[in-house]
Amino acid sequence: MKESWRNLIDLIANPKATFTRLKSKPKWGVAFFAFCFLVVVLAWIVFPFTQKFLNPKYASNLADVELFGSTKAAAMVFVAVSGIILGVLCAVVFSIGLILVSRVFKVNASLKFKHIFAAWWHTILINPLVFFINIAFLPVFRDLEDIETVVDMRVIPGIHMLVPSVENPYLLFFLSYIDILGIWNVFVLTVAVSTLAGVSKTKACVTAVIIWLLRIGVDTFFQVGSAS
Repeated sequence: MKESWRNLIDLIANPKATFTRLKSKPKWGVAFFAFCFLVVVLAWIVFPFTQKFLNPKYASNLADVELFGSTKAAAMVFVAVSGIILGVLCAVVFSIGLILVSRVFKVNASLKFKHIFAAWWHTILINPLVFFINIAFLPVFRDLEDIETVVDMRVIPGIHMLVPSVENPYLLFFLSYIDILGIWNVFVLTVAVSTLAGVSKTKACVTAVIIWLLRIGVDTFFQVGSAS
């Protein structure tokens, strides 16, 4: 247990140490618990904003549901549980996909599903941490009435600000993820791939970018899709 908590701390302070330990002991339970906790907290923090974008079909269904005597609580649980289920599905699908790719390209035969699965739950924690940073600035730069689209919740400058002519909500939200904090995400993924797969930093970086883009593609589809 102590080693698992060290992995979380080193994920920020010394990610190579985290993935070196995961290579020999691929533990993911604590990381999964941390992910679930962060998703629940975020669902509670951003609910005043996200409730404006719930699909009308879902919103009407939730209107008659109460949890602890509160419709709001039921809606927040719906958002949190949806995020956790999506996280689990992505962890399984991506881990299977990556292990198949590693076999096709004959990358480190000792690399198993359990290694990628454990690494996934650790690297994915960067996403809610980045979102926390974004949300911290949201009340400073946005009022509730100013939030008209899902993209308006992204206050950290992203590529989407360079293409004001684009109106497609999916493309705009996807581009909003490409910001300065994206470098942190790619860096951690690069360290993970390099350490676990034993490939060069260049190959690890290219792989990390592809994984990161696929991740934000899934996030975009889920978040924008749930609002339309």
